[in-house]
Amino acid sequence: MTAETDLQKAARFEAEARELHRRSRAAANLPASIVLRFRALWKEEAARLLRRQR
Repeated sequence: MTAETDLQKAARFEAEARELHRRSRAAANLPASIVLRFRALWKEEAARLLRRQR
């Protein structure tokens, strides 16, 4: 098994962030929506930092 490169990891984080944003919009209550949105924003920031390292 090969290790993920930073760009591959950034792309995976961005895809996960899009899914979390989608789930956030569909959440049944506000606290769940907030938690999902926070996780999505964290993934986006992690992806941005990984891409900046290059």
